[in-house]
Amino acid sequence: MAYRISGWLRIWHTVSPLFWVLAAIYAGHVSWRWLALPRPWWIINYLDDLLCLPLVLTITLYLLRLFYGSELRLAWYHVVFTVVYFILAFEVFFPGFMPRYTSDWVDGVLYAIGGMIFYRFLNK
Repeated sequence: MAYRISGWLRIWHTVSPLFWVLAAIYAGHVSWRWLALPRPWWIINYLDDLLCLPLVLTITLYLLRLFYGSELRLAWYHVVFTVVYFILAFEVFFPGFMPRYTSDWVDGVLYAIGGMIFYRFLNK
């Protein structure tokens, strides 16, 4: 038990202050949506796509570090694969089968920017 707790503490640096800021922005956006308050169109359409990959990849990195050690980093091709996967899933595949999803090339650009934010600032 003590070994597990020490492992969690060793990898706690994975969740940097930037991650908490992005998570707070996302939580605020979800609360704003839940309260049905008016929002600008660009927040409605694009904020989630921009925040998605930095949050998902940081949580993924944290979980991987639990199993493989605190020095693990994601390589650039892991991030590129994840960006391409999200673009194909949410902008190509899902809109073809589910009317809830819409295809938008700007979303793909925002996924790529989110991947770059993760790789540059959070993958430490």
